[in-house]
Amino acid sequence: MAGLTGKNLYVAFNGTNISGEYRKFDPGEGIGTVDQSAGADAAETYLTTLTTGDATYVAVLQEDGSVVYTALAPGGEGTLEWAEEGTADGKMRHWVNAIVTGRKQPIPYKEMIELSVTFLFSGTVTNTVYPV
Repeated sequence: MAGLTGKNLYVAFNGTNISGEYRKFDPGEGIGTVDQSAGADAAETYLTTLTTGDATYVAVLQEDGSVVYTALAPGGEGTLEWAEEGTADGKMRHWVNAIVTGRKQPIPYKEMIELSVTFLFSGTVTNTVYPV
């Protein structure tokens, strides 16, 4: 089985394709827990609670790149979709409702300007394959 690179990554937020100049996309999922230990227990034991998730997106900011910059404004909410192998038939597809919780744009002197955006998942990630 062959390994993967991210060269064919597709990422969109609210229908706006933001894949073009990406450098990194880092989605993650988790689960909350509560401690159910009590009394004479010799070890902590846990119950699972609610799923959690977030993602970080980093891209090279382009001249006249206002469409992507505007689409990723803090407080924006909508569908975050990604596909690590692109959108060809049979390739994995993931999507979730997400909220933009942060946007940074450091401006270095001798390097490319990068746009960094954080998303907080607001729901469960749906995993399927193309076409949908």
